[in-house]
Amino acid sequence: MKNARHLADEIRPTGFTCLMCGGCCSRGEDDGNLVLVSAPEIRAIMDFTGLAWDDIAEPYPDMMPAEGGGEFTLAWCLRRTETACIFLNENNRCTIYPARPLICRTYPFAWEEGKLSVYACPGIGQNTLCNEADTIAEECIRREGAEAEDAERTGEIFMTMDLKPGEYAVVDSEGVKRIG
Repeated sequence: MKNARHLADEIRPTGFTCLMCGGCCSRGEDDGNLVLVSAPEIRAIMDFTGLAWDDIAEPYPDMMPAEGGGEFTLAWCLRRTETACIFLNENNRCTIYPARPLICRTYPFAWEEGKLSVYACPGIGQNTLCNEADTIAEECIRREGAEAEDAERTGEIFMTMDLKPGEYAVVDSEGVKRIG
């Protein structure tokens, strides 16, 4: 796992300041604002908002056939309107900012397969304050660990999954949740 200080040193030269344009939260031609969320992140948003699970998240749209019948997906994503994340307000502000998922905290950066990935964003190339780079680096490392832990637990549950023909489910770190 990467040291946060070294990762921050990689982030600084790239430069980034959030311009609060809402672009990362809005639908693009490539469906780019599909935000994957883990079960613990959904629960944190539930606690913050008082909303129910189904009001926050929906199954990831790509279903796979299960052995013996049924279909499943291994992820949840934040619900969206026709144009944006349901938590983006008319002023391009996140209404769940303190409880936002790790992917939102780190965008446009990710620590993936041992290297820093930088995604398209109009805020790239802007001056980055030292503490912003440090925070982003810490969150990237936290995200990497959380995603690995979630994937391991989901894999364990997946191995015990038993879907019948015609059943649909989301397999996550908490279990098999039958849907529809």
